[in-house]
Amino acid sequence: MKKSLLVTALSTILVATTALGTAGAATKTITMVVRHTQLGEAKQQRLNILNDVLKKVSKDVPGIKFKLDGVDSDVNRKEKLRSEMVVNRPPAIFDLFGGADTQLYVEAERLLDLTPILKELGLQDKFISLGEFTVGGKVYGLPIGGYQEGYFYNKDYFKAKNLKVPTTVAELEKLADTIKKDGKTPFAQASKAAWVPLMTANTLWARYAGPNFTDGFSTGKTKWNSPEMVAAFTKYQDWVKKGYFKEGELGLDYAEQRNQIIRGEAILMYDGSWASSVFADPKQAGDLTNKVGYFSLGSVVNGKGSQTAVNGGFSNGYGFSAKIKKDKTQLAVVKSFIKNMYNDDMQIRGLEADGVLPSMKVDSKKLANAKASDLVKEIIAVGNKASGAFPAFDSLVKPDVTTAISEGIQKLIGGKVTPKAMLDSVQKAQDAANNDDF
Repeated sequence: MKKSLLVTALSTILVATTALGTAGAATKTITMVVRHTQLGEAKQQRLNILNDVLKKVSKDVPGIKFKLDGVDSDVNRKEKLRSEMVVNRPPAIFDLFGGADTQLYVEAERLLDLTPILKELGLQDKFISLGEFTVGGKVYGLPIGGYQEGYFYNKDYFKAKNLKVPTTVAELEKLADTIKKDGKTPFAQASKAAWVPLMTANTLWARYAGPNFTDGFSTGKTKWNSPEMVAAFTKYQDWVKKGYFKEGELGLDYAEQRNQIIRGEAILMYDGSWASSVFADPKQAGDLTNKVGYFSLGSVVNGKGSQTAVNGGFSNGYGFSAKIKKDKTQLAVVKSFIKNMYNDDMQIRGLEADGVLPSMKVDSKKLANAKASDLVKEIIAVGNKASGAFPAFDSLVKPDVTTAISEGIQKLIGGKVTPKAMLDSVQKAQDAANNDDF
């Protein structure tokens, strides 16, 4: 992609005006901006890790100070960072998603090539997978951890009601009906941010159409409005109509869905493995602390491909401004940041303190001795039993397509569109994206 095309592609987004990069004379203190998304109590442990890493970097590279810039993940990804990339003023270090995001910024020459740095530090073969951050054989970002998505559930409720973990979608629906008859909300959900309900939808269409179906959207091999996709979203719409989700979910922020299950209003919650830390913290989980289980979405009748594959991968981490390459001091900072953030000790710390699955090939003895919660061990066990993993759809399609499906799922939840009409609209956005001359 030509650099000018990034400006065109993102021109509708409000350009951020925050001063970024460095400040101060090169011979004196240099202040580098670090953009993170570790906001709120649920992410405090991750913020602590970041702060500790920056303290070590400050010792390694004298004369460096850091300015932390905390931004909501969705806002950073879809608005602020894109706007900054348009005018080529991203922070020095920032939260970055792999896949389509990384591809776009690499083509616009906005990201620092980390390949030589990884080789210098001896880390080129230490990561489980760098696929989502690799473009043209070069690495432009590093995943901070892995993730997996599935259902969290109230173990005490299941035991009291003599309920069993479902292994098929049909069994899941029977379970939801039983829970609803008991006066409870089957599935905790807060859909003000569209990516939240799309987690469930993404895995549901992977069951109907196959785990690799999404791969074909950008090439035209597969279509959003195919019969399998329509069937998946029709099923999702059925769940909405049956009242499986909390009424008014479109007005609720993401954190509220966890509160629904913690308060006992809801019994199950589809979420990412990152949510596990909440249920190990008495301050957040209360009486539900260490009383939550986990399972993956079951199979569907006549589903295509593997019915045990999980939505998971290594899609979120840190990226660095390409401008850093011209500054020896800032380049030294990046090397120190990577050295201190990406090692066995920090990977184990993230696993123990926050339930973040390792993105690196951690020493087996250290991993075996890690003090992970029973819930985290359960999540890992589910992943080990799965046939494999598929990445989230938004790492495989362009931003405009993500916007289309995000608007579509919320209209579907609100009863304003049919599954077929919604998917026809998304396919039009996909066709337009595929025809763009990048």
